[in-house]
Amino acid sequence: MSVSDILKKTSTQAVLVGAFGGIAPNLIELIPKLFSNVFPSLGTILALILLAIIGAVVVFIYKENSLQKALVLGAGAPAILATLTANVVNPNHSGSASLLDVSYFSVARAQVPSSNDTIRFVIHDNASPYKLNAMWLRADSKTIEKYHQSGDTLTVQVPQDTKEIRLDLPTEGTSLVIPASEIPKSKDVNLGITEDKNTHDFWKAFGNVNLPKYKIEKVEKGKP
Repeated sequence: MSVSDILKKTSTQAVLVGAFGGIAPNLIELIPKLFSNVFPSLGTILALILLAIIGAVVVFIYKENSLQKALVLGAGAPAILATLTANVVNPNHSGSASLLDVSYFSVARAQVPSSNDTIRFVIHDNASPYKLNAMWLRADSKTIEKYHQSGDTLTVQVPQDTKEIRLDLPTEGTSLVIPASEIPKSKDVNLGITEDKNTHDFWKAFGNVNLPKYKIEKVEKGKP
């Protein structure tokens, strides 16, 4: 098989897009420095290569073939790995890291929703321009193709072996990953979609005041 044939494969293209997504946020930060003739150091270049590899690996592991979703996965790859690492590496009281915390896995296994469970995501505030039925939901790496929206509530059926649920906006947003162990017994999860001030200020520095970013976050009931 030639190189051109490999590049024509959708899975290969998705991995390459994921690699670009992994470095895209940092490339944006480098652009204003380049205008000032401030060039990246060798360490920065190596860091970009590592981020590209991380983005590509995450897309490959999640077996995502959609180029748009691969870009989102690549950009969010460091956050995905940070979440997974935080779940596995749990600092103890002495400040050292305890690998493979048995208590975490036992709790997570005990509280994973069953196949008949219905989880309701209640959006108390939506500051984004996106409709709730445009959200991208995943159970682990599998996209939840169908879910029901009624007013400010999204009702989702979750597979039995789900370890985490991921919620994304169509674009320009920060995703939220919720471990199955953190799903309340009531199966009601209260969320809010707010403007990401830090990212908004970054875009504002370039004069793009009409390009705010948004993030999904858990909120207390009745408090956006």
